[in-house]
Amino acid sequence: MPLKKGTSKKVIAENIKREIAAGKPPRQAAAIAYSYAGKSKKTRGK
Repeated sequence: MPLKKGTSKKVIAENIKREIAAGKPPRQAAAIAYSYAGKSKKTRGK
């Protein structure tokens, strides 16, 4: 299933859930989702 486009927290969270459901580890899923949204580690906050 393709990831949704967008930079909102809701879209990023949904993309993370999709990646985890596809079998990716949670940290990798988050990295993919943030990368797809075009947000770096600094801009997403910690």
